[in-house]
Amino acid sequence: MPSRATLTERGPVAAVLLSLASRGPASRTELAASLGLSAATLTRATRALAEAGLVDESRVEAEGPGRPLSLVSLVPGSAALMGVKLTGTHAWAVVIDPVGTVLAKEMEPLAGGAPHEVAAQIAGLARRLAEDCGQEPRGIGISLGASVVGGRIVRVAPFLDWHDVPFAELVTQTSGLPVSLANDVRAFAYAEAWYGLGREASPFALLTVGAGIGCGLVVDGEPLEGAHGAAGSVGHLPVAQDGPACELGHVGCARALASTPGMLARAAQLLGREVDLDELVRLDAEGDPVAGRVLGDAAWALGVIAGALVAVVDPGLVVVSGEAVGAIQPHEAELYEAVERARHWSAPQPQIRLRPFTFADWARGAATLAVEPWALAVQSAARAS
Repeated sequence: MPSRATLTERGPVAAVLLSLASRGPASRTELAASLGLSAATLTRATRALAEAGLVDESRVEAEGPGRPLSLVSLVPGSAALMGVKLTGTHAWAVVIDPVGTVLAKEMEPLAGGAPHEVAAQIAGLARRLAEDCGQEPRGIGISLGASVVGGRIVRVAPFLDWHDVPFAELVTQTSGLPVSLANDVRAFAYAEAWYGLGREASPFALLTVGAGIGCGLVVDGEPLEGAHGAAGSVGHLPVAQDGPACELGHVGCARALASTPGMLARAAQLLGREVDLDELVRLDAEGDPVAGRVLGDAAWALGVIAGALVAVVDPGLVVVSGEAVGAIQPHEAELYEAVERARHWSAPQPQIRLRPFTFADWARGAATLAVEPWALAVQSAARAS
């Protein structure tokens, strides 16, 4: 979860909301201790949230002898937060509640690629999803394969051919809602740290495999962006001294060996014909040595990157996911072997999990970006009342 200092800077009401969202239900004693709030301040904050219908206190049986505990928790369905994952061709949208449950989802092809066209389409999706889930979204988070500045501006989005686009402002103008932007892998990691496998792990690392190779790092509940917003740019790290080159001419980089385009290009060269990913997986299952080599080398490449993350960051958990994770899953032994080669002799066995994937996961990551602005808006409303 975000650090105590970071949370309390946002105000006690927002701090309680964000703590419950990122860590789950907690007793008053746990909340006060973790947030550094006095009992009186915490009581005022939880009372304001309860009156707004956002939190609830329920009694649960204590373990062993003693009085039942009273846990503060977010009310499921108490607010709607929208997320949109943009690719070069489609918009994948979901609405989640503050506990991360998906309330509604929709996918549609992009009607046009210009920023103002995509912004208008997102506004239309917001209206339709509001009808589907029965309440207006409180905000929109948008993720895309891009370099994003300050959560507001798309500096470079190669798949959409955008450069220096104030996209958050455009979507706010068309939708009337507050908007936050982030790189798609970073947003995915954020959601996984808050609502998924990474909740109990800090630091937490997410490695994605698909159209590219991405990495998101979350430390104390906050995504690590780096000095220039480029943390996690692992796709072109060298993982083999020889081998295929990527489209930029990097020989033996992770993208050339493990991304979907890289795997398919290598398979076509070795097989003498083009195949799609489904056929490559089928050939591998049938024992084809070329398919096995391509997918095994891809798993190894991901293991090299995961091993480097383990050595440098020492994460509590590394999750490997993305649209192509199913293709490399039969070769996870090669991935683990590469990680083991990088492990320092005194370090404990790293925790690495391969996670099944759907595109709704990307969109839920985007929706998580809307949680903090919503919490700050609730804080402002509480101060004004």
